[in-house]
Amino acid sequence: MTTVVEIVKFTTHADVSDEQVLASCEKVDAFLAAQPGFLYRSLAKDNGRAWVDIAYWENMSLAQKASSDFMDSEAGKEMIALIDMDTCDMNHLETRNILVGYDG
Repeated sequence: MTTVVEIVKFTTHADVSDEQVLASCEKVDAFLAAQPGFLYRSLAKDNGRAWVDIAYWENMSLAQKASSDFMDSEAGKEMIALIDMDTCDMNHLETRNILVGYDG
């Protein structure tokens, strides 16, 4: 089975707090959970303002459809307002190897 990983790297605007991003992520999570083909998501942050948002999808067409729909959604608009879009880099990649080892 080939899944798709969506990787979005971004930096927030200087006046945006981690709490604002995490509050917005609750709405993003609800949006994603309702999308066909969504598998799971994780969000990571460095010590500054840079974030990496990773989502797994069943296939490329469902990942791309959800991305397009996200841009027009309320959750998407709220999250996008927090991001310095000049720093945003998004890719959809087909997985070649998956190892699941976390049990907790």
